[in-house]
Amino acid sequence: MSKKYGHSAKSSAFQWFTHRITGTFLIFLLITHFWVQHYDRTTASISHSVITSAEADAGVIPEYSDAANEAVQQRRLNQGGIGRNPVVPADASAAQPTGQEATPYDVLMLRLGDPVYAVLWKGFNLLFLLFALHHGFFGVTNILSDYIRNDMLRVGAVSLAWTFALVLFIVGSYSVIVAGLNV
Repeated sequence: MSKKYGHSAKSSAFQWFTHRITGTFLIFLLITHFWVQHYDRTTASISHSVITSAEADAGVIPEYSDAANEAVQQRRLNQGGIGRNPVVPADASAAQPTGQEATPYDVLMLRLGDPVYAVLWKGFNLLFLLFALHHGFFGVTNILSDYIRNDMLRVGAVSLAWTFALVLFIVGSYSVIVAGLNV
């Protein structure tokens, strides 16, 4: 009996350690995410406006700087429209935008289309995803191991949980990597 439990405790020591480390990094990554996305002065021109839920229900969108609106509209003219509301000029030779304002989605896709910003932020998001999935699913597997006494069922449940985590990582990584590529 001590042989069985001794081996199990020894093999999960690394997992226990990484669970604590990923939890610590998640706190840092979450604070960094909020700082960069919502409080940093360099991104204030994009995310400076906050709207209430009533305004969002009424269709009000945040107002962006003239430079951001012009960049979105110029991109729409050059590529035939992006986002939910494509802009099609009335005349093919028209050089002026049609006056439609940027949406939060449009501005985000422009930011993710920037080569330097996108590489750094996408790498950050991939680390965030990896640490969050490892931390969360290690906790789930601990709960499964605590409550499932049958060895075969426990191995199957834990394997299924980690397989699900891998699928979520693949889908999440794909979403992060392709965001902003078509801008």
